[in-house]
Amino acid sequence: MRPKSLFARVRDAILALGRSERTATRKARLLESASFADFVRLTPKQNVKLRLSPKARHYVLKNTRRITKATPTISARQRESKRARELFGLTPEKATEARRQGAIRYVSADQRERVAKAAITREERRVIAEIKKLRASGETVPSNSPDKRRHGSSYPISANAERRYRDLRRRKLAGEHIPDGDWQWLVDYGRRLKDPRYELMRGSPAAFGFSLTV
Repeated sequence: MRPKSLFARVRDAILALGRSERTATRKARLLESASFADFVRLTPKQNVKLRLSPKARHYVLKNTRRITKATPTISARQRESKRARELFGLTPEKATEARRQGAIRYVSADQRERVAKAAITREERRVIAEIKKLRASGETVPSNSPDKRRHGSSYPISANAERRYRDLRRRKLAGEHIPDGDWQWLVDYGRRLKDPRYELMRGSPAAFGFSLTV
């Protein structure tokens, strides 16, 4: 089943508010035909007024004079779809992949950093979930320590492994120096978890010089 178009989604939302078919169709066409640059993000206060989360990423047309419960909006995903299509003729996913391959440029250094942060955060969530899974099944972590007494042995996944791994991973990717013991623990886990940043965390200095927030 194909996902609904922006026009259909907006039209349905307006109809659900009790507006007429004519009004819903007119407003839906207006939002569908507008450029991504014609939209502005709602403020936290405006989000609440529309019964959304204060941190929601919703957009309205710039020329909207008054925000009411009936004001039609589009999501961040819908705006990004407009932007990627208008600028590059691509979907957001294909545009992201094209940037990674250098086929198209980032709009700014800030956008490049935001994209990198988002990728690292997604990876972090995956490996943290894997730690939980391995601990629940009683798995162990092989040691690759240069200490011959430990090399080749394995140790159980500790109860605080998720928090410790997240903290050390973020510090390493932010460019911090990690003490030898913590560093060895981090790379042992990274190797076991097949962390996408494993090779980076093994080396020094880190390739990223920014920190991530919770």
